[in-house]
Amino acid sequence: MINLEEQTSLFKNVIGIQLNRRVECIAIGGSAMMFYQAKNATKDVDLVFFKKEDLETVKEILFNSGFDERKSIKGIFREDEDSSKPVMMESPETRVSLFLNEVIGFRIHQAVIERIREVHEFSNLVVKTASPEDILMMKGCTERARDRDDAAELIKKFNINWNAIISETSNQTKIGMLAFPLLLYDFLTELKENYKIDVPKEITKELLAIAEKRFKELKKKGQLVKVTKYKK
Repeated sequence: MINLEEQTSLFKNVIGIQLNRRVECIAIGGSAMMFYQAKNATKDVDLVFFKKEDLETVKEILFNSGFDERKSIKGIFREDEDSSKPVMMESPETRVSLFLNEVIGFRIHQAVIERIREVHEFSNLVVKTASPEDILMMKGCTERARDRDDAAELIKKFNINWNAIISETSNQTKIGMLAFPLLLYDFLTELKENYKIDVPKEITKELLAIAEKRFKELKKKGQLVKVTKYKK
């Protein structure tokens, strides 16, 4: 586990200080939730990069700082594209996952960037925080119990913009993430039933409608996408 103080030290004293140029990324998951003071510690530091060379540079810095790369990763990704898999770097105390423009079935694009809430600078490392809505949607692609705990906390702590979630779900299906609305539907339904979280009924209904519409469109074109479940 890593807390906010330790994460700040990692960003500033390990990564940021060794960068010889400005590198930008987005903090997601527990890393972002700690910035929002919605979580005290996290098992994983998750960062999304916009450029492959930036990801590779941070990977090299972590390797030279005592992290090893974990080669065996199961994830939600298009099975014909290895580029959608994260790079996972581990030390005895910390695990850092590095993503490139896509997070376990959720693509980063302009609308996601526009919803960013905060920007933190650690020397040459610029860490932007994903919005609570985007964190919630990314966690909807997983099967981990702690992600359900985190999602429940996000909904309790923030006034979630459900219209943004519906709009983004439609965007994700259009850019290739066909299974996304179904994964999110299952995720939110479980939160509602098991965690007694108030998820508007019209939202889950709309998620099913989006999935059905897109499935029909792609089935006609013979473009259905195969995915596998993500576990880490």
